[in-house]
Amino acid sequence: MIKKTTLLVLLCAVVLGGVVYYFDWKRGAKEKPPEDASKLAFSIQAADISSFTLTHPANASEPPIHFVKHGEIWQIEEPLQTQADASLVQTILDALASARVTQNEPASPDRLKVYGLDPPQMTIEFQLMNGKKHTVKLGNKDFTGVSVYAVVDAATDVALLPESLLIASDKPLKTLRDPAVIHFVAGHAKSFDLKNSSGQLSAAKNKAIWEFTKPSGSLADDTDVNALLTAISTAKMTGVVSEKMENPGKYGLASPSIAFTVTDSKGTASTLAVGKKDGSDYFARDSSRPIVFRINESLYKKLSESYKDLRNKKLVPFDADNVNRVEIHNANGTVICVRKKDSSEDWVIDSPDAVKGKPAASGKFLTPLVNARAAEVEDRPEPNVAAMLAKPPIEVILTTKDAKTLTIHISDNLSGFVYVRASSGPEVYKVNSEGFGDWNFKPADLVF
Repeated sequence: MIKKTTLLVLLCAVVLGGVVYYFDWKRGAKEKPPEDASKLAFSIQAADISSFTLTHPANASEPPIHFVKHGEIWQIEEPLQTQADASLVQTILDALASARVTQNEPASPDRLKVYGLDPPQMTIEFQLMNGKKHTVKLGNKDFTGVSVYAVVDAATDVALLPESLLIASDKPLKTLRDPAVIHFVAGHAKSFDLKNSSGQLSAAKNKAIWEFTKPSGSLADDTDVNALLTAISTAKMTGVVSEKMENPGKYGLASPSIAFTVTDSKGTASTLAVGKKDGSDYFARDSSRPIVFRINESLYKKLSESYKDLRNKKLVPFDADNVNRVEIHNANGTVICVRKKDSSEDWVIDSPDAVKGKPAASGKFLTPLVNARAAEVEDRPEPNVAAMLAKPPIEVILTTKDAKTLTIHISDNLSGFVYVRASSGPEVYKVNSEGFGDWNFKPADLVF
């Protein structure tokens, strides 16, 4: 039985606990998380800015850089006229629009020098679409290293702004100018011409397929063409040599060793010419601009690709989804597989009778063919390869949903490669046997 004194102690403990809990709860209900005391330096959106100027008052040798927006394009107007780097400009605009004042300090003359604001390390003057103008002067970093001292417009106090604004804007002219070697979007290209040491070729896009128009009558490899166009459209110059093209022969650009012209869906043509080698780089120019610049070795090699490099390397010119029948002849006889009528993915064996109706593994007889890409394409194969393909050990006939057929002849494995010829053309494809599969399977091997 519990003693009265013990019971009294327990009761007091419960009451005391309840009282503590109540006051803690009340205090928690009253206390609110601290609010963000910072405020935006400017009530603007990045898209509101129509022009801006970057100056370095503390360094008189650096000229002001003036940017103006023309339509959707940012242009540097001073100290020279050239297109600006769109991504870096956007970073500056975003930094201005998002800059927040976290603290204010008195702006006495002696403190301005300590803050690096007499004179400022950098000044950004910008104008909005509505004509309103703003100025921000940037000085030294504060002791935290994450903020900089600044004067916003005509303020009498010194504000602390994010260091990111100084990082975004404090860049030299050579960094802020547009670094692209040529202006086009790879996905919008409709045709191109390429002249280099291997000769001249031209290609045009027919719906989603690239076809050669010079030499005509053959398909280009979509993967390789897209890689070429992407490499050129995203390439950056390694440096500007001259702002004016005054002596093309000096740079090997009077008769360039490489000339690349691309035309987009709107009919706009852009041309890149490559001249002499300069150290590890090459002189080049974009026909739409007067400047001479350098490109690196990697881009030069890409522009040196030939018809052989860019020609079609796919064995099958259509998607697996378009095939509904596959007939295979090999040393173990004939097997026919058909796509099930009520399924877009499932296949069954139609012949021979021993396995008829069994589900078929399309990954063994269709996927390797459709996905295969040749390591090389040969117009004149070696005599032993030609003889083997004249009486091929393996023959595959694909039938599409619209009743078109493609016959494929496959050689035996020769030193890690198989040679393939399709009825779509006389060329022979040299395919790495790894991943291509063993085509001398028995019908039962295809049962899924």
